[in-house]
Amino acid sequence: MTIALLKNYALRCRNQLRAGATNVEQALAPEFKLLLEELIPTLVTGAEIQAIAEYAKPGIGRPDIALKKTGQPARAFVELKSPEKPADPDRWKLKHDKRQYANFQSLHLWAACNFSEIRLFQLEDPLLSPATVVPAKALDPDTPDKKADALIDEIDPQPFEQIVTRLATAEPPSAANAEEMAANLAHASRIVRGIIADRLEELADEKSKGAPLQIVREDFRNILFAHPEAAGYRGSSFDEMFSSAFAQTLAFGLLLVREAIDEKVDEHAWEHMPDIHPLMRSTLRVLSQPEIQEEMGSGLDVMIDTVNSFDPELLKPKPGKRDPILYFYEDFLETFDPEARDRYGVYYTPVEVVKYMVGALDRALRENLDTKGLSDDQVTILDPATGTGTFLLGIAERVFADVEKADGKGAAALALKDLATRMFGFELLVGPYAVAHYRLHHKLTRPEGEKDPMVRALDRLGVYLADTLAEPGTTAPDSALGKMLGDQISEERREADRIKTEQPILAIIGNPPYRRLEAGENETLIGRWMDELWDDLKEPVRAEGWGNQLNTFPELSVAFWRWAIWKLFEADNAPEKGIVAFITNRTFLKGKPYAGLRKMMRERFDRIEVIDLRGDVRLGERAGITGDQGVFNIQVGTAIAVAISTGEKAADVLADVLYVDSWSQGQFTQKSKLSWLYETSDVGEMPDMLVVERGMLDDMRPIPFQNGEWISLGKAFDFRSSGIQTKRDSFAYACSEDVLLARLNKFKSFSQEAARQQFHVTAARSASAAQAEEIEENLIMPAAYRPLDVRFLYNKRAFIDRPRPDLQAAWGTGNLCMYTLAAGVGQGASVWCHSVLPDNHAFRGSYGGYAFPLYDRRPGHDSINLSSELLDGLGEAYGAPVEPEAVFDAILALLSATSYTTRFAEDLEDVFPHIPFPADRAVFDNAASIGAEIRAVETFARDPDPKFRTAKLEDEPEGTLDASDWGEGAMTLCADGSGRLSGIPADVWKFEVSGYRVLKRWLDAREGLEVDKALVDQITDITSRIAELIDLFAQADTVLEAALASTLSRDKLFDDETE
Repeated sequence: MTIALLKNYALRCRNQLRAGATNVEQALAPEFKLLLEELIPTLVTGAEIQAIAEYAKPGIGRPDIALKKTGQPARAFVELKSPEKPADPDRWKLKHDKRQYANFQSLHLWAACNFSEIRLFQLEDPLLSPATVVPAKALDPDTPDKKADALIDEIDPQPFEQIVTRLATAEPPSAANAEEMAANLAHASRIVRGIIADRLEELADEKSKGAPLQIVREDFRNILFAHPEAAGYRGSSFDEMFSSAFAQTLAFGLLLVREAIDEKVDEHAWEHMPDIHPLMRSTLRVLSQPEIQEEMGSGLDVMIDTVNSFDPELLKPKPGKRDPILYFYEDFLETFDPEARDRYGVYYTPVEVVKYMVGALDRALRENLDTKGLSDDQVTILDPATGTGTFLLGIAERVFADVEKADGKGAAALALKDLATRMFGFELLVGPYAVAHYRLHHKLTRPEGEKDPMVRALDRLGVYLADTLAEPGTTAPDSALGKMLGDQISEERREADRIKTEQPILAIIGNPPYRRLEAGENETLIGRWMDELWDDLKEPVRAEGWGNQLNTFPELSVAFWRWAIWKLFEADNAPEKGIVAFITNRTFLKGKPYAGLRKMMRERFDRIEVIDLRGDVRLGERAGITGDQGVFNIQVGTAIAVAISTGEKAADVLADVLYVDSWSQGQFTQKSKLSWLYETSDVGEMPDMLVVERGMLDDMRPIPFQNGEWISLGKAFDFRSSGIQTKRDSFAYACSEDVLLARLNKFKSFSQEAARQQFHVTAARSASAAQAEEIEENLIMPAAYRPLDVRFLYNKRAFIDRPRPDLQAAWGTGNLCMYTLAAGVGQGASVWCHSVLPDNHAFRGSYGGYAFPLYDRRPGHDSINLSSELLDGLGEAYGAPVEPEAVFDAILALLSATSYTTRFAEDLEDVFPHIPFPADRAVFDNAASIGAEIRAVETFARDPDPKFRTAKLEDEPEGTLDASDWGEGAMTLCADGSGRLSGIPADVWKFEVSGYRVLKRWLDAREGLEVDKALVDQITDITSRIAELIDLFAQADTVLEAALASTLSRDKLFDDETE
C-alpha cells in the first residue's frame, strides 16, 4: 500500500517539474501534503488527522505543514525544502533557512524534508534515523516512469512510515516539574517570536504599510513602549523588542486566564481575563484579532496547546525546595532569551538579592518606623521599576509566611488580600508587565501553589504600565486600534498618576535600570520634568567647582534615586518619612559627579545602610582579588542601599552611614555573594557594618588606609603632574635614536596626505604645522615609556598634544619621580621610579597616572618637592632630621613591597597609595636602604647584581625578534626557533605592574628588530633587573611588616586635617 502511494506521489512530483514549475518547493508541497493525507489513515486508525497547508499563507516563520487531529491544535510539523537542498538542517546555508531552523528547534515534534529524505526532531534533538521518502532520482523529471517505479520498489518504506506515525500521534508537551513547564512555555514563545519577527521583515521587504500586524506594532511602539533603550534594547531594534514582547504578553496572558478560570483556553481567551487585569485584557484582545491569529498560524496552536498542558500542581512549593513561581521567569528566560539577564538587570534580579532587601525593608519598618513591618495594613509599598514583579513577589511571600506563623493560614490569606490593595508597581515594558501580572496573580491567590485559589476576589492588581520618570499628567497617545486599547491605556495612566501624586508611599524598593545616558537621552529617557528635578543634585557639585565632572552624572539609577526622594518628601501627600531600598550601580558611592546625590541622601535620611557588592568586571582584577564577580551577569558593579527616614531628624543633622564590603567579608564569586545575602535575609541586616564618618559631599565608604590615618602620595609631595601625552606614540617615540631621527627626516619629505596618515592629526596638533618645523636633534631624548622600558621621544611641542610644561620645568636637567595611578592600582608594585621624563602611561601602559618628582626645579619653588611639613614631622618623630632622598627611597620601598597591593586592595580602588611611615627610626632607615636599591635598579643607575643574571643564550639567533611564549624556563627569540634563551624563571616572565606584563610587553614593542648582541644584552639585562626587583620587593615586604606593627599617624606628621 505504501509503495503504491509513494509511486503516485513521485509521479505527481515529476509531472509538476515536467510542466516547468519555477518555484519547485511551492509546486511540490501540495503533493507531499496529499501523500501524508493518503498515508496516515493506513498507519493510524481511528484518528482524523488534518494536514494544514501553512505554505499557502504569507510569512516564512512557520513550518510548511501542520498536522492536527480534529478538535485539537496542531502538534506536529513538517518543514519542506526544495530537492537540491539537504534534509539535514545543520547543512542549510541560506540566512532565512538558518533562522527557520533556529525557530523550529523550539517545536516539540517536527520534521525536515526535501521531498526525497525526511528527518524527525524533538526540539533540537534528532529522533529515529533519517528515512528515504523516495529516491532522489525518482523525482527527476528526466527519469522514465518505469525506471522511477523500479527505484521505489527497491526501498524499505518502514523508516518513513515510522516517522509519519510519530508525527500523526504527537501528544501535547508534558512537564515533570516547574522548570520543564517554564521551558515548554519558552519554546512556544520562541516560535511565536520567530513568526512575528519574520513576518514583519517580510512586510518591510514588500514595502507594505497598514497591515494588521504593522498596526499592532505601531500601537505597541507609540502607546505601550516609552523608551526601549531603558530596557537595554537598541532604539534601532524595535522589531526585535516588539516580537519578544508580543510572544511574552500572549504567553503569560493566556496562562493568566488559564489559571483564573481553571479551564482550557482558546483564541477567545481574552474574554475571560479577570477584571483585576484590565489592561492585560485589552492587550490580549489586540493580539487575538482574527487577522493577527492568521499571521501566527500554527504558532498560536502551539502556544495554546502548551498553556493548556500546564499542571498547576507543579507550581506548588515543596518543603526545603525553592518556590517555583519565584524562579519561574528565570527558568523561562533560560530558554526564551538567555541574554536578557545581561540587559542592566531590567528583567531579572536574583532571588537571594530580593530576599535580603525585602528582609531589610521589613526590619527597618519595624525597628525604625514603629510599624508591624510589611504586614502592617498602614504600610504602602511601591516598586518603581517592577520588571516581572520579583520584589513584589518576595514581599508577598514574606507577608504570608510571617502572618501564617503568627496567626494561621486563614489570617495569612486575608493579609495577602489586604497587601494587594497597598502594594504597587510601575513597569515601562509590556512584556515584563504581563509576566508580573501573571506571577503576582498566582502568588497572591495561590501562595502555596494550590490548585484552587486560597485568596478570592482580589481588587485590581496594583501594577501599572507606566513611565515612572515621566511628569504626572502626561496624556496617552491616540491608539490606531481605538477603544480596543486606547481607553484602557488612558485609564492606566490616570491611575498611575494618582499613585505618583496622591497616594502616600512609605516603602520604595526595587532594582531600577542603570546605565549612563548618551548625548540627547536626558530628553528621551528621563524627560524634561526629571531633567529639571535632578538639577538640585548637580548644583552642589558646581558650587564646589567640580562642574567639569558632571559629564558622567546622567545615569538612570540616579534619576530613580531622585524620584524616590521626591515621592517620599516632596510629592503631594508625601509622608516626609519612609524607606528606600535599591540595588543599583555602585558608582554613586564615590566620586565628585554624585556628591550632590550623597548630600541629599545624608540630609533627608536618618540612616543609610550600604552593602557594597563590588563586581566591577570592566575594571579588571584588583591585587589579591581574583575572580571578583557581580551578582548580575553584567560588567557593572552594584551595591544595595537601604535609606531610612523617621521624619524626626533635625535638618542640620546628617544621616548615619553604615557600610559593609563584600570583599572584606571574603565574598568574591557570584555564588558566594548570593549565599551571603541569603543567609542574612531572615533578619535583613548585615553584621560587621562600619560607621562612615565623613562630610555630606564625601564618599559613602570608609576613608581608605586606616580610616585616613596615613598620608597619601598627594599629601607627601607638593607638586604632581600627569606624564607626557603625545597622542601619536608610534610616531613620536622609537626604541632607538637613529630610527626616530630617520622617521622625522622622512616625514619632512612626505606629501600632505602621506604626512596626515603618518602623524595622527588631532584638534590640538596638525601634520602641516609639524612638517613646517625644523628637526632639532637635540630634542630627541630618552623618556620613561613604561616600567623598565626607556624609549626615545621627540620632545617638541608641535609633535606632542600634552607636553606638560610644568612637569618639564620642574624636572629640569635631571630628576627622579615616583609614578602611579590616582585610583585602581592593581597587583605588583604600587609605584614605579623613573629617572627620565615619564610618559602619561609610564606606570601600567594605560589609565594614565601621575609623576611625583623628588625635586622641583621651577624658579620660585623649593628645590625639594617633598612636603616640608612632612620632613619636619618625620624629623620630630624620629628625634633627628631626615634627608629628602632617604624619605623618597623609604616611600619607594614601602609602596613596592610584595604584599602592599594585596593587603590594601580595597583601599587602593579609589585613591593614591598611602604611606605607612614606621614609628621606629631603624625600620625607616632599613626601608630607605632597600628603596635606594630599588631606585637604582628601576632607573638603570647600576647594573643588576650578577647573581640574578641567569638567562643563557643556547644557540645563535638568525633573523628578527619574534619571541615565542615562555615555556619551561625558556623562550626562542626568532620565528624560526633559533635564539633559544633559557634560565628565565616563571616569576620573571609573569612579573606585572597592575596587569602590565613587563618582559612580554618589552619584547612585543621590539618585534622585528634584528636580534644582534646589543639586543640580546638588553633582553638579559631586563630579565636580570626583574629578578632582582622581585627579591628587593620581598625584602621590602619584611620592612612593611615591621612598619605596620607601629605607624606614624597623620596628626603626628601634619598639623592640618586636609588631604
